[in-house]
Amino acid sequence: MRKNPRSAGLALVAVCAAASSGCATLGGANYVSLEEEWELGRQLERDLAGRVNLVNDATLRNYVNSMGQRMVQQTTMGSLPWRFHVVADDEINAFNVPGGLVYVHTGLLSKAGSAAEFAGALAHEIGHGLARHGTRRYSQAQEANILASILLGQNPGGIAQMGAQIVAAGAFARFSRADENEADELAVELLVETGWNPEGLARLLERLMQSGAGGGGFFQSHPNPAERVQNVRALARQVSRSGLRMDEQGFATVRSRAARY
Repeated sequence: MRKNPRSAGLALVAVCAAASSGCATLGGANYVSLEEEWELGRQLERDLAGRVNLVNDATLRNYVNSMGQRMVQQTTMGSLPWRFHVVADDEINAFNVPGGLVYVHTGLLSKAGSAAEFAGALAHEIGHGLARHGTRRYSQAQEANILASILLGQNPGGIAQMGAQIVAAGAFARFSRADENEADELAVELLVETGWNPEGLARLLERLMQSGAGGGGFFQSHPNPAERVQNVRALARQVSRSGLRMDEQGFATVRSRAARY
């Protein structure tokens, strides 16, 4: 039976009304269905297209999309329409938006030390999407009244407001420590399943710390880098890394093209 698209919004309104301070959820529940989340994603995608400088370079877009689609196909959400975008921005960053959207900065592509490092960052963002951290966070936060009104069709301008928050403050990229750990766990699984060495993610985090880049970009929206390096390496030790690759032919070309933006 097709779920009433208003139901999750009504549930969110009810929970918000019952909360004594702001909007809270019971047990960290997510009151947004997958169908509603993907519809929200389509609306946010349209809004973000006018707010970020998307790259139309076919080589970069195809590379990121191909790697991302291989990863999501290993999951129970592989049948959903995930979309991967490249943003012309020199900052080393990437972010996930609810509804199967992943945005990758050219700075991440151009400055990753290997394909496995980039794959690690991409897998981490997909992990956030698989765990639905974005809508779970909005189910818990004050901004949930915006999400509820959008789902109820009462606040079409809310999409623009949320889009502006994503661009200005990474609204969907600021997750809890538990969220980051869960995304890293999922990332390690995705990397292994698609033939990438999870050491790539650890090296990306470690190298960025050593370079003093921890004040912004990937670390600004993904905190606790030192702790994450330790956790990722601990997870990697639990799997066989025999045959897993750190790099691949063609990534040097991708990195060079990304450096032009």
